[in-house]
Amino acid sequence: MKDKREENKDSDKNKDKNINNKNEKLGIIYSLMTEFIWTLNSVCLKYITKNYRSNFKNKTFMFARGLAIIIISFILGKKYDGKIYKISEFDSQIKKCIFIRSNFNFVAIAIGTIPVFYLRVTTVQIFSTLSPIIIITFSVIFLKEKYHSRYAFGILFGIIGSSIIILNEKKLKPNDKDSRMYEVLIGIFAMLLNISLSGVNSVANKIMAQKKISLYTQLFYLGIFHCVYSFLWMLFTMDFDYTLGYFFLCTLQAVLFFVANYFMFLSHKMMDLSKSSLFQYSKVVFIFILGTVVLREKVFLTDIIGSSIIVGFMIYHVMNPIK
Repeated sequence: MKDKREENKDSDKNKDKNINNKNEKLGIIYSLMTEFIWTLNSVCLKYITKNYRSNFKNKTFMFARGLAIIIISFILGKKYDGKIYKISEFDSQIKKCIFIRSNFNFVAIAIGTIPVFYLRVTTVQIFSTLSPIIIITFSVIFLKEKYHSRYAFGILFGIIGSSIIILNEKKLKPNDKDSRMYEVLIGIFAMLLNISLSGVNSVANKIMAQKKISLYTQLFYLGIFHCVYSFLWMLFTMDFDYTLGYFFLCTLQAVLFFVANYFMFLSHKMMDLSKSSLFQYSKVVFIFILGTVVLREKVFLTDIIGSSIIVGFMIYHVMNPIK
């Protein structure tokens, strides 16, 4: 009898191990898809700011984006969940998460458009790989996830690689070094603030994913907050300038945002936030392809060196998963 019980226990352990391994692999795929879509999102934003720079305004951009998110999430929520859940149906923790995510996300995105004006989108994306510093710290403190020494090495490789790549920015305007350095500093400061706010968003996302809160409901309320805040912003400045092409690109950017959040939601369900955050280094590969092909941005030797350091660690991390 004891032998059978032990055999059953061993078989149950093996089943759990197989399920965890399967979830881990799916989590990796979803994390990579998330970063690929986020990169597409940034390229789209760079295209908007580049082609509509003279009349690009954060408030109109955020309003069009928020409106598109509301419509998409409402349609999909009705189709797959049967409804959009009311705020009153959630406990106090989820209410706080929705409020924090909606507000912090608005500020993070509003600030996140600033670096795109002053820096190459390649630099913006690669510099954003520093966000695991914030995400890992928050996940250990607030989500009580286990800390692994590899996280420190990942952060170190990310800082070294990103620092090498940032040096290229001053080469783009050699005749106006003071002005260029000023732009670079503004872009870097905005990026650091954006990364910090995004780290808080990631913790709120993880909590809601663990409690299986509908993604469509989450994004529906996020869209409402975006629309209300940006409309008040436009009303205050009396600025309601739109063009059809501009509105279409903002809508496309909102669709990419929605898809990225969908894959991020799935990855948060499959693996720890601290583990999935390290896959943000995959942006390096994606942005070099899209940045050079779509936006025709210059590639420097130091770009290749810095990105090789970051990608090298990511490959090691994928090939040797943390147990």
